[in-house]
Amino acid sequence: MPFGYLIAVILIGTCVLFQLIPVPRNPLLRVASFWTGIVVNEQPHFFALVLAFSTGLAFSQGDIDSAPAWGTVVLALIVVAGLFVLLFRSMRSPDQVQGAIASLDPDAVRETATRPRLLPALLGPLAYGRRRVTRIADISYGPAGERNLLDLYLPRSGEVTGPTLIYLHGGGFKSGSKRREGQLALHRLAGKGWVCISANYRLSPESQFPDYPIDLKRVIAWAKDEGVSHGVNPDRILLAGSSAGGHIAATAALTANEPLLQPGFEQVDTSVAGAIGLYGYYGGLEYGSLRPRGPLPSSPRDLIHAGAPPFLVIHGDRDTVVSFGIARSFVSRLRDAGVPVAFARLPGAQHTFDLLRSIRNESSVAAIEDFAGWIFGATMEFHGESGNHREAPVGAGSGHASGDDCSGTGDPGHR
Repeated sequence: MPFGYLIAVILIGTCVLFQLIPVPRNPLLRVASFWTGIVVNEQPHFFALVLAFSTGLAFSQGDIDSAPAWGTVVLALIVVAGLFVLLFRSMRSPDQVQGAIASLDPDAVRETATRPRLLPALLGPLAYGRRRVTRIADISYGPAGERNLLDLYLPRSGEVTGPTLIYLHGGGFKSGSKRREGQLALHRLAGKGWVCISANYRLSPESQFPDYPIDLKRVIAWAKDEGVSHGVNPDRILLAGSSAGGHIAATAALTANEPLLQPGFEQVDTSVAGAIGLYGYYGGLEYGSLRPRGPLPSSPRDLIHAGAPPFLVIHGDRDTVVSFGIARSFVSRLRDAGVPVAFARLPGAQHTFDLLRSIRNESSVAAIEDFAGWIFGATMEFHGESGNHREAPVGAGSGHASGDDCSGTGDPGHR
């Protein structure tokens, strides 16, 4: 009996089972569903290949010679079938995100709309397109040391043709890194002529709300001042964030020029053209070690107003960390206030679907491109091939330049 083969089938099968059963109510099972789905749910075909190779190896070595061994083979086939269910479910994502953009304007989805690169997503989970990008690392934007550092992603050609994306990582407001999630979006868009910024921010328990949006406002202020020399157009800035970062991005977008969130730089214009939330949390921060301070509501839902910029909200319907209902409620309030919003429900998606290059991640990046195309209209094209051309000097400012490296790692934890 090939016990190594049996163990592989059981481990992969358990991960698949958690992604196929109804979303559990038990907190421990929800955590297990999240952890088992980080890779398996986004790269199921790789695990199908692993099982196919393991099965072939077991046959070639003559290990399939008993009833339990044949039972393991049957179980492996069932697991592979489940993996293909996960794969086909993820392949519905492109239509979902295009439908979301079409809800803003049917003409926004057209022949030139961005289509996700499905085959590369299947073959290269860590292939972000670094060769087309120059990253200037660890630029200081505020007084909080390493928690107030940002990385700048620029087209290696030096020609900026697109808008600016400011991205914040997740981590439950207590962990995370500017080089973890969002790597595909940062590299893909910078390679197409955008200026992309990924920033660290202060974390709990040392820092509390409103420190997080204050830090993002400092990043916006940096982009509109020093960032101009790198090609930033102050009128074409989008905010984006994953999980906790989505909360911070939404809060900043909904509080343009709020003096309480701009201590010492109250006169700086911190308005932005739009905001993007990827599996974002949009509720209040009165839980765990979080202790909001000050008079402002800590929930973006309570900051919504009619003059808010457009939103793109993308969320998985199997998210066991931040439930799909939280995103749906936030979108409903935006629409009730008359705020333009594109809402994409990704079938079968868990939390952290932007950690690897996958079909869902590709679809999300395509949606960001088309969302920007809808906002800026004739001033840019979907593929970043026209618009406001600026030469981006490489290596200017504090920080150091490099031909880009791999994204960082860390404990996703409660995001």
